[in-house]
Amino acid sequence: MKNHKLLMRTLFAPVVFLATNAGVAEEVNPVFENLKNRLIGSWSFVEANRPYEATFEAVSHGRALLERNSGFVAVYHPDGDSLLMTLYTRDGNQPRFRARGFEENSRSIRFIFQDITNWKSGTEHINELEIVFKDQDHVMEKWETLQPDGAKAGFEFELTRKKR
Repeated sequence: MKNHKLLMRTLFAPVVFLATNAGVAEEVNPVFENLKNRLIGSWSFVEANRPYEATFEAVSHGRALLERNSGFVAVYHPDGDSLLMTLYTRDGNQPRFRARGFEENSRSIRFIFQDITNWKSGTEHINELEIVFKDQDHVMEKWETLQPDGAKAGFEFELTRKKR
């Protein structure tokens, strides 16, 4: 009988632990939630006199933000108290960036180059992204590239939220 009670306690304790911890709230990254809330939706922009569309959608049960844009896909996700973004480019490389949070005025967030996969030495790659929130319907994406000689160049475009 003692063995039976010991066995029941051994089996029952993990079940109680799991049941009591199942309702524990997951840690929320407020910077990521802010970014999602500001960007989710459909957008349009013009680059080189050509119109494009961009979309931002929550994926992976709200744990990632997917951006589909002209020739690339970006995935933003929390990493502790910071954010990571992986950019899947038309060149076939995947630079990864880290952001700590919004700038002091909460109008912009800067993603700094961390590392890159599938990059061919001697070619340029995206080196930085700053997202500037002009208002709830207008966002600037300011991109920086790193040239093979170490020089930096930039380009930007303004996204306009599409009316629902």
